Amino acid sequence: MAENKKSVWATIILVATIISLIALVASIVVLAVGLPATIAAARQAAIDQGTPQAEVDLAVSIAIGAVIAAFVIASIFSILKIISGFMFSLKGKWGIFCIVVSILSAVSGIYSVVSDISNKSSALTITISIISLLIDILLVVACFKHRAELQQNN
Repeated sequence: MAENKKSVWATIILVATIISLIALVASIVVLAVGLPATIAAARQAAIDQGTPQAEVDLAVSIAIGAVIAAFVIASIFSILKIISGFMFSLKGKWGIFCIVVSILSAVSGIYSVVSDISNKSSALTITISIISLLIDILLVVACFKHRAELQQNN
């Protein structure tokens, strides 16, 4: 395990994991700050569609519930990526799991960037999504390189 601590790839994985943790916290802040605007937009969309006033609050609650549920699911996935990144970079364990999660995260990141741009999300949201995608791509490369490095040393 001593060679793991000297590995440049392990260091890159560690840094990418820390940045992913920061991005997760930033996303939580952006969601919390943007929630009132989302509620207002959902309310206006329900009214514009001719939803009876008695049902507007229900429609808004369902829309906000869906947004929060999607965010929670994505956050759980991010937490798994962060845990596996720390384990692989610091202990050299969970390599395959880290690779799989980082690939899935990169694919999800591509979807997020495209979705944010097509939905005309805020510049901050789009920027966070792009940075997260770049970090995910770096993490994929670093995981493969570090795994090959560990296999070569064993």
